[in-house]
Amino acid sequence: MSEGATAVPKPLAGKVALVTGASRGLGRAVALELAAAGAHVIVTARSTRGHSTLAALPRTTVDDTADAIRAAGGQATPLRCDHTDPTQVEAVIRHIADTHGRLDVLVNNAWGAHEGGAGAGGGPEVWDEPLEGLRNMLLAGAYSDYVTSLLALKHLMGGQGHGLIVSTTWHTDEPPGWLPYEVSKAAKNRLVYVLGHKLRDRGVTVLGVAPGWMRTEVMLQHHTEQELAGQTETPHYAARGIVALARDPHVSRHTGRILDVGELADLYGITDLDGTQPHWYAEHQRKKQVE
Repeated sequence: MSEGATAVPKPLAGKVALVTGASRGLGRAVALELAAAGAHVIVTARSTRGHSTLAALPRTTVDDTADAIRAAGGQATPLRCDHTDPTQVEAVIRHIADTHGRLDVLVNNAWGAHEGGAGAGGGPEVWDEPLEGLRNMLLAGAYSDYVTSLLALKHLMGGQGHGLIVSTTWHTDEPPGWLPYEVSKAAKNRLVYVLGHKLRDRGVTVLGVAPGWMRTEVMLQHHTEQELAGQTETPHYAARGIVALARDPHVSRHTGRILDVGELADLYGITDLDGTQPHWYAEHQRKKQVE
């Protein structure tokens, strides 16, 4: 910075954010973008250095995310947490209360239901689905969001009179797809709607953000860059949408809704890393109508 120049204030300076499932993929991108906007980001995941939940991706841990934030000049606190365990979640929330005394943004992104090689579908008939599939997805998705949101509200956000809770999700589709996945995402989306309704007059906004098909670390394990070119977006696209929501003084108008990332691009002018504005969901729906 030249002598006499004034530093441009960052829009989320002084804010505190918690991003769950922040070791890789969308959670990591959200944490990086929130920190770049000035927030102190608490990043949680089960994957810690030397103990990754995906052996093929040993460098995608919550510690690596925090290191990347600090290397870019941001502020981060990495904490190990299984968000399906209320005791562990409460410890994280109490740490935030004791250390910061506030929580402005909660991004519920934790998800582990695809671990262990779970694929889309369990057999030729719908009744061949493994019975534990839905339980695992509900536990790793809606239940994790439920526990984290309620404990954050109880100990911090509910008494603050302000705050934003975002759940990363997926649009339930027509015609419906993979049975346990569709049911689990519908539960997440209904949680957003009900919490948004319950908190409408408490100053806390609750909404969901649905990205398109993303080029995550796991995706790139199974596809080449050439296969994904023109069909996918980076996780930073949705992450930038979440930052735009956190910056919006009128974000409460969205409470209870599920917002597609293409909608966020139209609303806030966000772009992906390459400057494009993919509308994956709208294009997907258009193609299905043509078919």
